[in-house]
Formats: sequence, C-alpha cells, structure tokens
Amino acid sequence: MEDVMKDAFERRALLLHLGAVLDALGKLLARSGDGTATMREVLSAHRSLSKLPLLQHLSCEVTAREFAQQASAAFAAWPAALLEAKLDREYLASVVRDGLFATHHEGWRAYVASLKQDVPWFGDGLPMPPQTEAAALREPVHRADEPRGTQHEATTAGTGGVYPSWPWKPQR
Repeated sequence: MEDVMKDAFERRALLLHLGAVLDALGKLLARSGDGTATMREVLSAHRSLSKLPLLQHLSCEVTAREFAQQASAAFAAWPAALLEAKLDREYLASVVRDGLFATHHEGWRAYVASLKQDVPWFGDGLPMPPQTEAAALREPVHRADEPRGTQHEATTAGTGGVYPSWPWKPQR
C-alpha cells in the first residue's frame, strides 16, 4: 500500500511540475515579443522569469520560440503517460532530456537535481548522449550571482514540499 501512495505523490509532483512548466511557457511567450530573442536576452529584460521552474536550467542561446516548440513537444506526452497504470519513468525523463537538454548536459543535471527533491527516481539510469564541443561551450541561463535551485526551494519552503500538501491543495 505504501508503494501505491508513494506513486500517487510522485505522479502529483510531476503534474504540478508540468503545470509550472506551462505557466512559465505562457509567461515567457507573453514577454518575448516575436520570439526571436535568446533566453539570455528575455531573462535579462524580465528578471522575474529567471525564477520560474525549468527556465533557469536552459541554454542561454536558445530563442524563446525554440524553447516554446521544444517544451511543447517534450511535455505533450506527459499527461497521458502519467495516467498509465504502470508509470514509464525512463520515458518521462527521456522526452524532456532529448527535447530540451540533448546538447546541454549541465542544464540537464541541474534540472534532474531540482526534480529529485520531489521525485527521487527522476532521471535515474538515463545516460546523456555524447556532448559535442560546441554544446560543451554553451552557458546555463542562471546568473552567476544567483545560486541554482533557489526558485524551487522558495516554492517548497513554505509548504514543506509537495507531499505534505496532499491530497489537493497546498498549505498556505
């Protein structure tokens, strides 16, 4: 019975993360104009966006439009996958890795670390494809003076994480 409850909490955490990604995507598109600006440019102009989940782990050189396309493709399968009787953990992680982080290994590791706080198995056993020299030179989006993971810690600090807020509404 404990495994069933743990699975339900993990699925809920992933659904909440999906909602945060969609929220970030909407805010990014609303503030990126024609979508040709790089993430570095958009996040520099709109500092509040740099605190949104996922955005802090992307490559600085991807454009807002490219991110929107990649994120939409990467996360489109999550709702159906999360409703399957047996959760395909590798698939959930691999679609995001391949869609958003195929050439940005540092960002992938940071993203996985942030999700592992609520879903301990996320990204386990999933190797990165070989990194090209050009990809190794890409910079992360986060600012050098801002520690990684601060946004996630801020959202879970007041609630004690995702699990204590079960069944549906976060404690405030």
